[in-house]
Amino acid sequence: MLVGCLLIFLLWNCKEKYVSPAITPATGYLVVEGVINAGTGLTNIVLKRTTKLDSAFVIYESGATVFVEGENNTQFNLLESSAGNYSSQGLSLNNAIKYRLNILTLDGKKYQSDFVSVQSTPPIDSVSWKQDTTGVQLYINTHDPTNQTKYYQWDYTETWEYHSPFLEYFKLKQINTSNGLQYEVVYLDPQGVSFDTTIIKCWPTANSTNILLGSTVSLSDNKIMLPLNFIPASSVKINYLYSILTRQYSLSVGKYQFLQKMKKNTESTGSVFDAQPSELVGNIHCINNPAQPVVGYIDICQVKESRTFISKNQLRYWDYKTDCLAKVVLNNIDSITSAQWGGFIPAMVHESSTSGGIISFIFSTPACVNCTLLGTNIKPVYWP
Repeated sequence: MLVGCLLIFLLWNCKEKYVSPAITPATGYLVVEGVINAGTGLTNIVLKRTTKLDSAFVIYESGATVFVEGENNTQFNLLESSAGNYSSQGLSLNNAIKYRLNILTLDGKKYQSDFVSVQSTPPIDSVSWKQDTTGVQLYINTHDPTNQTKYYQWDYTETWEYHSPFLEYFKLKQINTSNGLQYEVVYLDPQGVSFDTTIIKCWPTANSTNILLGSTVSLSDNKIMLPLNFIPASSVKINYLYSILTRQYSLSVGKYQFLQKMKKNTESTGSVFDAQPSELVGNIHCINNPAQPVVGYIDICQVKESRTFISKNQLRYWDYKTDCLAKVVLNNIDSITSAQWGGFIPAMVHESSTSGGIISFIFSTPACVNCTLLGTNIKPVYWP
């Protein structure tokens, strides 16, 4: 017992606070994300700033001048489409010329990547999927018959059709009374039978967040089949129709190694047995201050895309059940005050008796009535 207590005491006193030798400036270091698309598709470069580990905020770098420069002095400007996002459609770069990225920030700092060659990317063979009792597993399938591409990266954008579980027949009008704030029912039409059709069908969208990498260096054949995405059983994503747009990139060995380190640094669980964070050395430099770190690695390749649809009709026992809650209020709406909603908002449906009269009101949470809080109500052009 004494030995055990002594061991605990020694372990406790061996702990020391670790202070990082790196001094981070108040504004953070520049972070450059994205790939230059050498083909006809979209090039989007995202500029951000590093933040403290305990910060939940993303600081985007706005107002910068960003352009792609060729060794032959050609220049392609990327315009800021939203905060920190700099884009251009259809660069169609020359495969025989090397290019680099140039960035001039509002504080006068100039950043440049190394000149890099344009890499060819093989097409995606297919995105396949398999259902079991836990859900649907999607796989990426590709190969390079020329055996030139050895390193790959993928990301994707998911879109699915969503229907609001409740319909909005009326709204509540706030009224100040001697008894406090109360509500009056205002129907969308005088008969109270029509509902708002613009907020019942929407298409939410989500982008991949993990770093998905693959390599054929150690394989005898240049073929890859890897897990791409997993959709849990009964997920709302395949309650009607689901789409995944997969993008494939060919990587240089330098970019692949950079992303491997980033993947270890960002996806580790934080235990002492995990790979410890390693320094990310990219190919982008601050011209004004070469000693200042810049997080990012620029590659140039032809980005290949493939869209896959999965319908609920293709699945077995996809028993989606909404988690939307409802609060039923009898026909005494005038006596309801704002303090009694308990988080439920004035977005609701109603029930009618067989004689056509209102017998109760049903309240629900905002996104359960108004699907535009989850996604756009404009049908995508690629949707069947």
